[in-house]
Amino acid sequence: MKRTHPYDPIQWTSLFLIILLVAVLGGCRSPADVAPPPNPGPAPDIQRDKRLSGDNPQASRILDSAAEEAGSHRIILLESGDDALLARIHLIRSARESIDIQTFIWVYDRSGQWVYRELLEAARRGVKVRLLIDQFINPELPAEEYAAIATAHENLEIRLFRPLTVNAINRQWDVTRRTFTRFATMNHRMHHKVFLVDGQAAILGGRNYQDAYFDRDSTLSFRDRDVLVMGPACDDISRFFELFWQHEMSFEASRMKDLKKALETDAARLPDSLEAPLDPIFHEDDLLANLYDLRAIRPTFKEWVVGKIEYISDKPIKVTQYSNPGFLNPFASLRNFIAEADTEVLIQTPYSVFEDRTYKRWRKIRKQRPEVRVCLSTNSLSSADHVYVGSMALKQRRAQIESLGIELYLAKPVPGDIREMVPRYETLLHESASSLDPDWEEDPEIMQLDIEGPRFCIHAKTMIFDRKISFIGSHNFDPRSMNLNTECGVVIRDVAFSRYLAEFYDRAIHPDNSWVVAPRDFAPIVGEVNSFIGLVSTSLPLFDIWPLEHVSCYEMLEGAEPLSPYDESFHESYEDVGPFPGLDLGLEPVKVRLLRAIGDPAVPLM
Repeated sequence: MKRTHPYDPIQWTSLFLIILLVAVLGGCRSPADVAPPPNPGPAPDIQRDKRLSGDNPQASRILDSAAEEAGSHRIILLESGDDALLARIHLIRSARESIDIQTFIWVYDRSGQWVYRELLEAARRGVKVRLLIDQFINPELPAEEYAAIATAHENLEIRLFRPLTVNAINRQWDVTRRTFTRFATMNHRMHHKVFLVDGQAAILGGRNYQDAYFDRDSTLSFRDRDVLVMGPACDDISRFFELFWQHEMSFEASRMKDLKKALETDAARLPDSLEAPLDPIFHEDDLLANLYDLRAIRPTFKEWVVGKIEYISDKPIKVTQYSNPGFLNPFASLRNFIAEADTEVLIQTPYSVFEDRTYKRWRKIRKQRPEVRVCLSTNSLSSADHVYVGSMALKQRRAQIESLGIELYLAKPVPGDIREMVPRYETLLHESASSLDPDWEEDPEIMQLDIEGPRFCIHAKTMIFDRKISFIGSHNFDPRSMNLNTECGVVIRDVAFSRYLAEFYDRAIHPDNSWVVAPRDFAPIVGEVNSFIGLVSTSLPLFDIWPLEHVSCYEMLEGAEPLSPYDESFHESYEDVGPFPGLDLGLEPVKVRLLRAIGDPAVPLM
């Protein structure tokens, strides 16, 4: 058995083909498709269930508040995966008219199936349910079950955005072939995450639909972030959803060849698990979701009345462009916030890879505002879910430290505060210990660690400016989000909320939870020689093979106080733990160095 990886299904062979192709083409842009887009044909002529259950929606303080105070901006921060799942189930059960969901990934594991089951029940109540899912990542279902899911009720419709082939489910060979024939389509994807109920309350952020995002995966736990938004911003959220839903690249799932065949041959069938009793891991949330006011049982559902919220979203046209010029980039405002910051910019992202344009912009800003503290919280190689991206981030660490003056903090795979960060951690530990599988296959895209329980992995996408203005969304601030994928998020202008959000950021970069990157404390001559050779090696697009890193990860010594890596006393209070802390010595560092040595041409795709 192989665990489902929530991102790129391309394995080693496909990756190297991509790198080779990009290198040949110069690595500066995504080449156009040489094959025409798929044309799945008309939807099958089938009868969908039209019966209604007669059930009524449950009462919800969230929706009541959104309706009664429609002119005010209100938000609820959803930090834990369990809170994020509970909020979604509660809102689905409370929906009266419509539910619109837009997402990059929907895997029908335990969490994915429970959310779908609730959506189907809402459809049977008469609620119009629309799911728009990027087609690239497989749902981990056979076509027969996916076909039944897509056509289970007249009030529920699933559309797939920008399919790679005429099938709903991509086969590995199809993906490899499309590397050469539909390269642009494969790399320009819809990365939006939107959950909108009755046009009045929306959840935005970084979470997809899979166990790892909702604290239900005993091997991987994403530290993600969502925000529940009520108020005028929901009008813009609804408008942009409609742009994607009605776009010519959005295809009704039943039109896809594999699902259509299952439907026309009467082979379609719902998964047995949808009719089975609810998995015990959801029993608590199943009960709590029926309560009118979630704040009464979870203080984390604190409602904030904030000054102003602005919804930012790419348009569907972005995935058909080779680049995203600044005048068309709705996220250019984030650059303005960085340039105008007075004291501090805090950034959290899973992937700390910069493209050349980003370096140039940062250098310009740092030259103008050297006194502004810039912190970047991201994954270490041992916490990352993408070895490819992590390897290129390693290559860029020195420039981010020495050229840009960034404080770079790398998450530990098992942070000291993990029980506060992941409230279900003890339960996941128990599940991990009781579910060992002798046939388990290692995922080549994730570093293998000898740890108990789930690996902690940052997946949140957040910026905080002077602790006055915040951004939460799907944008990773990397080349892929900048130029290839469509993204969305909200800018929140509120001092109290931004300070509250910054408390979670401060915890993330605390020495108990992250390593800090700093220049190594070499002897003068050794440092100068290593610095020169390392600089030459790093500047090479290929064959960057110099083994002695000029910067490294540091752990705070016991009894010391946290210091900036630029403090003169830093090395007296911190211990060098090497560039690969948390990884076992062996083939894993070799893999990283190999990818670092030859992977530079693929940076525009990361």
